[in-house]
Amino acid sequence: MRTQAHPIGATIPNMLRQIYARIGPVRAQMIRSHRSQSPCASRALSLIPLILLTACTALQPQHTPVVPPATAPATPAPATLAPYLATLANMAPGDAARQQAELASTLAAAQQSPTAANTLRYALALGCAGRPDSNPVEAKRLLAELLAGPNELTPEELDLAKAYLREFDARVALYAEIARQREESEQKLKSSDSSAVRRADALAAENARLKKQLNEAERKLEAVEQMERSLLEQAQDVPAETPPRP
Repeated sequence: MRTQAHPIGATIPNMLRQIYARIGPVRAQMIRSHRSQSPCASRALSLIPLILLTACTALQPQHTPVVPPATAPATPAPATLAPYLATLANMAPGDAARQQAELASTLAAAQQSPTAANTLRYALALGCAGRPDSNPVEAKRLLAELLAGPNELTPEELDLAKAYLREFDARVALYAEIARQREESEQKLKSSDSSAVRRADALAAENARLKKQLNEAERKLEAVEQMERSLLEQAQDVPAETPPRP
């Protein structure tokens, strides 16, 4: 704990020494003059320094401790929110059976007694994240209808409903954006696949055309070779002419 220093406190010892230096000779003379008269007077004179010390000490400023401001205690949740907090706790991720039991319990309560409080509890359980069958779309609809009409909710319950309505609305918008991006990616993938198929078909057609041209060229080459072989065979069958005698 810090204390506040005062500049006068540092000068008190100096003042005391100066006062004692001035009255010292006078005190000694008074003691000598009254020593023979009364011991009580001598004892009283001897108490002068103590009286001065006490007076100077009284002049010293009192050190006032700096007390830190007290921290306000945390405000507990209103009792009216206890059932909703319990529902949110039971819907926390980690135990699918506990979540399903709480959801079924709040649904049964809302169906048997469709009060605003029961509807609010069921909407909170239905829209809670952290489970595969979370349905923020339906939970948002229930809360929007609940807040749009007259209800018997307390101000704390209304604040809770509005807060979760904003959360569910944000999640619905986020899921819609994710779905849009997924659909766009699928469309691009399909377009890429279609382009790949078209390119594959074009390559196949080109390969067939080239293969046909190659077959035709091979047939022509074979025909030419056959013609050459025929000519050679015919040349070999012709007898050589005998030159005339002279």
